[in-house]
Amino acid sequence: KAWDKKIGNSTEINLMVYHLLMRAGIKAYPILMSTRKNGKVNPAYPTRYQFNTTATYVPIDSATYYVLDATNKYNMYNVIPHNLLNSFGLTIDKENRKYDITFIQNTAPVRDVVLINADIKPDGKMEGLAQISNFSYNRIDNVESYKTDGEKKFIENLKEGNNDLKISSVKFDNMDVDSLPLTQNINFNLDLTGSDETYIYFKPNLFISMGANPFMSEKRTTDIDFGYNNNYIISGNYKVPAVYKTDALHKSARMEMSDQSIGFKRLVVEQEGVITVRYTISFKKSIMFKENYEEIHEFFKKMYEMLNEQIILKKA
Repeated sequence: KAWDKKIGNSTEINLMVYHLLMRAGIKAYPILMSTRKNGKVNPAYPTRYQFNTTATYVPIDSATYYVLDATNKYNMYNVIPHNLLNSFGLTIDKENRKYDITFIQNTAPVRDVVLINADIKPDGKMEGLAQISNFSYNRIDNVESYKTDGEKKFIENLKEGNNDLKISSVKFDNMDVDSLPLTQNINFNLDLTGSDETYIYFKPNLFISMGANPFMSEKRTTDIDFGYNNNYIISGNYKVPAVYKTDALHKSARMEMSDQSIGFKRLVVEQEGVITVRYTISFKKSIMFKENYEEIHEFFKKMYEMLNEQIILKKA
């Protein structure tokens, strides 16, 4: 009935995928799951009320598997759906009358790469080109956002509430080729507020897409679940006006959590009138425990302070 009407719930749709794979000779199983919004499954006592969706589980070897969910047309076959990460699933082997509890996670790094080339003008403005490459979940999120909300809202989201940032155009590469990263080519200009006839101030943290610091509270009562391991590389080249010189420049810096779960690097170089700033932020764990929150809170505080530091140019 679901096939005839072309309308079905997650179980009906993904059982179609399961039967298709089985008829193609591919070993697959239905897997009962709980979405992130629904909460984690307790493997010690997995009642049926803890599950609210079904997907298709395809084991490859002892370390590799696919989890397919055809209810979202933006999902990719080789990327576990984000809303199913970091919980337990119940696989059902009907033929052999067996079941198994499996923890579903993705430990591979998920990259966002931002490259910026910009000219700083003597009148306190910046003009430039940014190229953003989105991989894996970041690709899925941006493609869905653009096709669902439209270009106008997509551009507003790129600005992240910065009314001084104007985006004149966005061009995409690989929008419909999901085996390649989504590439955004952005023409922009920015009013550098606070600048005057003597000083120019700017923050080299455009298009980072990390938002505000999520860990402002001093205390936390629950564990932290990022879902997946985001990795950011943001590299910018900023050409200084001929009549200006650097008055205050960041220092290169590096810090890391004690268990090496999160790392932050900042590299700053000035050469021949061009300031190059490169940030590298890497996550190696997607789940962190509330017992370590004090260190996490302090790490994010310092990291966001360094991300928001201004470079100051002074008229020569």
